[in-house]
Amino acid sequence: MSDNLVTTPSSEHLAEEISLLLVSMGLTLYDLVLPKKSGGVLRVFIEGPEGVTLDQLEQVSRRISVLLDVLDPFPGRYHLEVSSPGLDRILKIPGDLAKNRGKWISLKLIEPLSGQKVLRGRIGNVLENQFDLMIESGKKKTSVPVMFSNIKSGQAEFWRPVPDSPGPGERRPEGKDNFDVLQ
Repeated sequence: MSDNLVTTPSSEHLAEEISLLLVSMGLTLYDLVLPKKSGGVLRVFIEGPEGVTLDQLEQVSRRISVLLDVLDPFPGRYHLEVSSPGLDRILKIPGDLAKNRGKWISLKLIEPLSGQKVLRGRIGNVLENQFDLMIESGKKKTSVPVMFSNIKSGQAEFWRPVPDSPGPGERRPEGKDNFDVLQ
């Protein structure tokens, strides 16, 4: 065993402590990546309801630094990096799907659907073990049911514009955003 490997605390315990700190600031923990060796980087990804500002990143970095000084979770040195997961984040399936309905994503599949292992589309209805991927190709719109168990990886494309959604109680104009269902 190498001398520079870090014996790390439970990632769940550290995530819980950081989450408690973030809640008080109106933010949430998106992901936590522990350093793999002494001198490595502890990466903390945070998000807020309206995104994350540079000021918030700075404040969170300072507060987490103090928390880590108190907890002293790692022997040796490490670097702290605090950032947002970004608009092209790797998705946590299925959790990220339900809260980002209508947004664009790219999927890599284990088994091909419609002859393709890579699909791009918007997140449709999310069910217990599958969701609908709304694929647009020119004027043709198709809804493809995708099982969570068939997803190898998913990446957000939240930077892509989303068509205007109707407000509560409003209906879409006939023919607007209607999708054929692919079985």
